[in-house]
Amino acid sequence: MDPFHALVLLNAVFACAAWSLAKPSWTAAIALTTTSILWLFFNHPIEGRVLYSIDYQTGLTESDFVSAAGLLLAGVTVIRCRRAAGS
Repeated sequence: MDPFHALVLLNAVFACAAWSLAKPSWTAAIALTTTSILWLFFNHPIEGRVLYSIDYQTGLTESDFVSAAGLLLAGVTVIRCRRAAGS
């Protein structure tokens, strides 16, 4: 994957995050979860520095935190949807 496609996927993660914040729904949470997981596998061209090395080929990079934040926000969106349905 080239840097252009990685940036398109990164923008998709940000768009899904904005959607989850603006109008929480199950669809927004699923879209954010999907793009966040895809980001873990396709972020190689723009990963950033390695923050923690597991072995000589694997480690935690700066861009991995985008996935963590996306998954956390998707969880918050699910909680907000459940509360709204219960009210």
